[in-house]
Amino acid sequence: MKRILVFFIFSQIAFAQKTSVKTFLHFSGKIDKYPIEMTIEFSQGKDSVSGEYYYSKKGKGISISLKGILNSNEIRLTETTYVPSKEGNIPKKTGSFSLKLTSNYELNGIWQNDKKDKRFDASLSCIENLTAFNPKNYSYKLNSYKGKAENTTNEPADYYLIDRLDIYNSKEKTQTLSGFKNVLYGNNGEVELEDINFDGLLDIKIPIYFPERTKYDGSFLYFVYDKAKNQFIRNSKLEKLEYLSFDQKNKEFVRSEADGSGNESDRYYKWLNNNFYLIREVKSFEDSNKTFYTEYQIRNNKSVKIKEYQK
Repeated sequence: MKRILVFFIFSQIAFAQKTSVKTFLHFSGKIDKYPIEMTIEFSQGKDSVSGEYYYSKKGKGISISLKGILNSNEIRLTETTYVPSKEGNIPKKTGSFSLKLTSNYELNGIWQNDKKDKRFDASLSCIENLTAFNPKNYSYKLNSYKGKAENTTNEPADYYLIDRLDIYNSKEKTQTLSGFKNVLYGNNGEVELEDINFDGLLDIKIPIYFPERTKYDGSFLYFVYDKAKNQFIRNSKLEKLEYLSFDQKNKEFVRSEADGSGNESDRYYKWLNNNFYLIREVKSFEDSNKTFYTEYQIRNNKSVKIKEYQK
């Protein structure tokens, strides 16, 4: 009996895994006279950065990939585009940025093409307001442990689970987020910081895994930062939409679905008075060369259909 008890305690013990923290900051500015939007992903404790940018005139659908290094507030980024060929899309280096990150989170420097025969000034400002909540001043620790969880066939199996996130500033613990028990990808916990309700303040996303699900096997727990309370508040309603992409420029987020056979849909939402509403649906089908649109208007705290059309 004692041996069984010891085994049970060991199987439930929290592993001292380091929680990786990623921060997504969004910048708006120009290369020469051309407006651009840029997203940069920073990893706490690492000098590598990545992201993307696009020219405002062309739209987010034509983004250019970025990878680089942050060293002493200097960011060097290499951009890559993909060129169609018979073998598929081939990555091609097309240019680079050399930027200074100021104390106000502005980026100033130059962009040049890969041949280095074109060189333009680049200047961008951070969209997020980091004075109220700056991730550099905080650390995060997910409580992860080995335990049992049911998969899609309701069979219990061994996974790495999380059930708590502790948030610290330089002096003390400032908040504990709990009330959840979810499965991790692998055995390493991760926290992502991104403004998901477009108030300029960073919120928390925790990646989770749905065991053995054949489609859409990953999502997030969402916690929105409440400036008045100086606390993160869980948004369970947002979690029902599962995996979402956030567009800081247009202040909307999208839930995308595809069945792998050519049937796809995007549902766009906007925030209003701390709630979110469906504003647009875009659908395409394998047996049609047209795209189908449905538009909604927010009336009396509801999404009301106002228009349907196709192109």
